[in-house]
Amino acid sequence: MADLPGSLKRVVASAGGTSVGNVDVCDPEALNQLFKEHADENTTVWNLAAPLSVETAMDPAVAEAVTVGGMGNVLDAMSLVGARKICFTDSIGSFGAEAPRNGATARWLTENPGQDPGSDYGLQKRGCRDLMAKFAKDFGGDPRFAVLPGVLHSEPIWGNGTTEYALDALLAAPHQQTKHALPTMDAYICPVDPDVRLPMVFVDDLMRGLIALQEADESKLTEPQHGYCVPGLSFTPNELFAEIRKHHAGFGFRVELDENMNKFAHLWPDTLSEEEPLRDLGYAPKVGLKAMVANVLAQHEERNLSTAQAFKRMDLENDGFVDRLDLEYYVRRHCVRGREDYGSSREESVEAVIDKLMAELDTNRDGQISWWTFSNWNRTNSVESVVLHSMRDA
Repeated sequence: MADLPGSLKRVVASAGGTSVGNVDVCDPEALNQLFKEHADENTTVWNLAAPLSVETAMDPAVAEAVTVGGMGNVLDAMSLVGARKICFTDSIGSFGAEAPRNGATARWLTENPGQDPGSDYGLQKRGCRDLMAKFAKDFGGDPRFAVLPGVLHSEPIWGNGTTEYALDALLAAPHQQTKHALPTMDAYICPVDPDVRLPMVFVDDLMRGLIALQEADESKLTEPQHGYCVPGLSFTPNELFAEIRKHHAGFGFRVELDENMNKFAHLWPDTLSEEEPLRDLGYAPKVGLKAMVANVLAQHEERNLSTAQAFKRMDLENDGFVDRLDLEYYVRRHCVRGREDYGSSREESVEAVIDKLMAELDTNRDGQISWWTFSNWNRTNSVESVVLHSMRDA
C-alpha cells in the first residue's frame, strides 16, 4: 500500500481493499496465482497496464508484450476463476487520420477495424479490443472499454505521452516567477503545434466516467463492444497558455517540435462525442479550462512553496546552490538530531546519507546542487524520507 501513488492509495484504503504488489502482467503464472487467491466470478477487473504513446514509440516490442500480451494473460486468469467483467482504458491514440475530427466515438473504432491509427500505440489498443471481443464470445465475458483523452491532474509526476505537454506547461509556469527569491526557469519548450486542438479530461471527471462505465447495468450498454469515450474539454496549447497567463502574466514559451508528439497530436481527434456516455452512463464532464488551470496551478504552487522553503533552509550562502557542507549541516540539524538511537549511535550513518543524496542530486558532479535539480527531484522524494529510510535500515 505504501508504494502506491497517492490517488490510488486513497481509493484502495477507502474501499478497504488489499494491495498486492510486484505482480508482472507479463507473467501468466503470477497472474493466475493472484486471481486464484483474490478473485472470483463476482470480481471486476481493471486492466491499466500499458505504456503511453511516446514510450510505446520508443520501444514498441516491450509495449506490445505489456499491452497486448498482458491483456491476454489477464483474460486467461479471469477465465480460470469465472470472472466476467473487465474494464480497459483505450485511448484517443486508437484514432488515425481517417477518424472524425470532431465528435469522435468509440463506435467508430469498432466499425472501422481496418483503419490505420498511424502508430504501434493505436495498433496495440486495437489488439486489446480484439482480445476482449473474443473473451466475450468464447467465455460469455462482459468486457467494457473507455476511450480516454489526455488526462489532466495536479499530481507532481506523470509519464511520457503526447498530451502530457499540458502538464509540463502547468508545472513550468510557477517556476518562471521569482516569487520565492530563487532562480527562474527558462521559457517552456512546447513540443507540439501551438494551434493543434486535443481532447483532454480532468481527473475528477475521468474518475466519474470510469466508475459510471464500471457500474452500469450490462443491459443498458448499447454501444458496440460496450465501448464509450470519456469526454472532457478540448483546447490548443495557445489557449492553455493564455489561461495560464491569467495567473502568471510572464509565462513564456517557445516551440521546438518533437517528431513523435507532433505527429500524434495531428492524428488524433479535436473533440470526443458526449452523446453516448450521457445517454447510457449518465456521464457528462463538469470541469472546463478555467477551473482546471486554477486547480492545477494552485496545487503546484503549494508544493513549490514547501520545496522552496526546504531548499532555502539548506542554501546557507543564499546563492541558489547547495553544496555538501550545506546538505550535511541541514541533515544533522533538522533530520538526525533527536532521532539517534543512543544505545548504538547512528551518527556514523550520516556520511552514508550525504553520499546517497549527493549521488542523486549533484547530477553534473560539480559539487553543487541547483534549485532546479532539487525542485525536480523533490517531486518524488524528500531529504527527510531518505534520512529516515537510511537510519531505519542502518
